[in-house]
Amino acid sequence: MTVRPNEGSESDTKTSSKQSARDAVVPDFADISEQVPNRYDKRRARTRDQLLSAARVVFERDGFHAARLADVATEAGLSTGTFYNYYDSKAELFRDLMSVVIDDLIEHSDNRVEVSDPIRGIEMSNRAYVRGYRRNARLMTLLLQIAEQDNELRERQLAIRQVFENRLSKAIRRWQRDGRVYPDLDPVYTANALAYMVDRFLYEWTVMDLAYDEDLVVETLTKLWARSLGLDRPT
Repeated sequence: MTVRPNEGSESDTKTSSKQSARDAVVPDFADISEQVPNRYDKRRARTRDQLLSAARVVFERDGFHAARLADVATEAGLSTGTFYNYYDSKAELFRDLMSVVIDDLIEHSDNRVEVSDPIRGIEMSNRAYVRGYRRNARLMTLLLQIAEQDNELRERQLAIRQVFENRLSKAIRRWQRDGRVYPDLDPVYTANALAYMVDRFLYEWTVMDLAYDEDLVVETLTKLWARSLGLDRPT
């Protein structure tokens, strides 16, 4: 008599059933590796936002040198140990906060100078920048004070101006091609000078807490830009 192999014994069936049940209960490890970091990253992002919001309060209140990391942690409702999981120093925290400020300035004045009416575009761009600067006035003042001793902060300070200077120099070239502004102006030098004028004006305004009217400030800066470029000439 020929003995045939046992196909699908009861023991094998039970083992297969247990394996299927285990697979149904235990998720694939690849799925876990994708889900856990997402939740972890979101939690880290929320904690970082807490620290940055607290840092803004402390830096604006106490200045950079007098600010204490323990005060930032307390303001955020976190432990000092948690703080050091995100930042190694006060300087690193301030740099990160200034990145947020720069993004705010750029976002709210993005491409307004590109509208079809040049003077209207300049007015819109200046107003957005003035409001953004005033919104972050204390931090902008600290940036100017500290950047002299911190090369990385200095680079971020220059990055703010560079964005606006590049945008303005591009607009000046286009207006020169259209015959709207003086053709003998160097676009880069002119953009640099006009941007510096605005920055210095806003610094003096906020540091000295001058009783200036925002609308008149924007109007005056816009007229200076328009007349310097020749945009107010009869067409």
